[in-house]
Amino acid sequence: MADDPDRLRALAEPHATVADKIRALAGAGVARADIARFLGKRYQHVRNVLEGDAQSGVQGEGYVLGKADLSGARERPRPFERDEDEAYIERRGKDVFWLEIKPDGSLPMPPELVELLEATPGRRVFVEVKDGRLTMMSGMAALEEAQAIVRKYIPAGRMLSDELIADRRAEVAREEQKDREEQAWLKR
Repeated sequence: MADDPDRLRALAEPHATVADKIRALAGAGVARADIARFLGKRYQHVRNVLEGDAQSGVQGEGYVLGKADLSGARERPRPFERDEDEAYIERRGKDVFWLEIKPDGSLPMPPELVELLEATPGRRVFVEVKDGRLTMMSGMAALEEAQAIVRKYIPAGRMLSDELIADRRAEVAREEQKDREEQAWLKR
């Protein structure tokens, strides 16, 4: 179960009915499957309560929160929301860190590491896991490493990328010209 059972008990305990317990737990951001497991109910039961509330409420407003007292339910941070990452990062040297996994399963990164990896939103980093080690590099560093590997296997004097493409296009053009000449000769 993703949530702490003590927390779930504290959220559900004040409520008399199963439906109100479901509403309180859902209002606190607990996943439906976790609610069903915790209460020992079928997932469909949990879904029916929550969907019924959503349908009886004003269109687009979601659950009718007036059916259960949610004053004791505190919403926890959503996965990958930025909270105080510094609390999860321990600097052990100039370029050495201990990183603690956050409750949502994410791994915080020190700002200098984000900058080094050029890990701005929308950009990708390359990650390799091998023999219990995690290696991360920027997309550009990964591309340069891949090009270096390819260069090792290309015999000396051979062309790369743009030259290779241009050579292939010229070859195709020569083949097409040869085909046109053969067709013209056959039509005679």
